[in-house]
Amino acid sequence: MTGLYSLYAATHNETVKLLRQTKTKLAVVLTVLVPVLSALLLGNLPNGVGSALGRDYPQLMLSLFTAVWLPLFLFMAAAESFSGEYADRTIKLVLLRPVSRARAFASKVLAMFVYLALLLAAVWLVSVAAGLATAPRATIAALGDSLIAYAAAFVAMAAVGTAASFVAQWLRSGVGTLALCVFLYVGAKLLPFFFPASAIWSFLSYTDWHTLWIGEAAAAGKLLQVFVFLLASCIISYTAGWYMFEKKSF
Repeated sequence: MTGLYSLYAATHNETVKLLRQTKTKLAVVLTVLVPVLSALLLGNLPNGVGSALGRDYPQLMLSLFTAVWLPLFLFMAAAESFSGEYADRTIKLVLLRPVSRARAFASKVLAMFVYLALLLAAVWLVSVAAGLATAPRATIAALGDSLIAYAAAFVAMAAVGTAASFVAQWLRSGVGTLALCVFLYVGAKLLPFFFPASAIWSFLSYTDWHTLWIGEAAAAGKLLQVFVFLLASCIISYTAGWYMFEKKSF
């Protein structure tokens, strides 16, 4: 029980510290502004087009954020939570607390998951509000599908964030970690164009797997297969990152 409380306390501290950062606040502002500005642009389209897009607006915004914004925000969070503290040597203050290195690493990853959940919730709330303004009946009818899609997106983005936490153990520079994460992400996204078979083995090929949950796009077996693959990717990245964190000298 004491171990769980110390993990909770450490996660709370890391979450507060992450949310107070200027880059995090900027990410939250952009998360709200992008759907709002897009909705204003949508409102200027012809009625038929605007209504059609408004009906699927939450899914449209989710596809945009999972492709670009959320990975970038998670890379920034991992860079600040790990490499940034290594560079500033503030990581020593974390290790002075009565928590083990394993719990310290877990608390940072869990704080990133809380941050991810808050970002997804913000996108969903703003995009649903915009959808209600353009196509209220259709948006209400699609609320169930959009909730499921956003929950599925959390799993895929959690795999991205955990991998970023692993990459953050390689460098002691926040800027270098961010640049490396972006480079690896873009490279992994482009690789299937040259080697199509690589898409099967890359969890980054499933950042848009939430689309499979909408309607009857995929069979239950396929959804379970991808879920297990993403979960395995999280476990592998987490274990590798935790091992390097344990062995790192500060």
